[in-house]
Amino acid sequence: MANGAVNLTVAQKKMRYASILRCLGQALEALSLKAVEVKTHGDDFVVQAWNRGTSMAMDVEKIYQPDEIRKMDAVARQQRKPFFEPPDLLSLSQVFRLAGNYVDRLHGRLLRLSWQDQSDKIQSVTVQWEPMVAGPQNNNTATATIEELCIHIYKQRKKINLSSEREAHRPFVSVGRMN
Repeated sequence: MANGAVNLTVAQKKMRYASILRCLGQALEALSLKAVEVKTHGDDFVVQAWNRGTSMAMDVEKIYQPDEIRKMDAVARQQRKPFFEPPDLLSLSQVFRLAGNYVDRLHGRLLRLSWQDQSDKIQSVTVQWEPMVAGPQNNNTATATIEELCIHIYKQRKKINLSSEREAHRPFVSVGRMN
């Protein structure tokens, strides 16, 4: 029975990837970065980051342990404002949080997260994960899920006209010869 109590305590303290990655994103947001890579090493998270500019040298390399991330999360919770304001979905912490939520929803284990800022409004995110539960997996469903999620966020940020709507608003122009 003592083993069950210990396992329950460990399970209660395990943070979700969405929270962990949001904390790491918040820690990195103050830096002007062009790329970040987060890898898991046991329970630790290895963060490597590159600043904007022409240099290809790595500028930040740090290992975050679970206790340190929990402290960062507690501090961030205390600093949150009591009123709700919509989050910037393109901020590093929100992009990381979304990637972590994706892994959490699939009950997976994060292996690697890679982020690159390609322009003011274009970011590239790659998430590598593995399933925690052994069994038949339908990879097409997982791919469709992330594509739907990305499209949904894109639609929230910018209205997308369907091809039928685009054609309906085009003026008719005749290019035939007049004799």
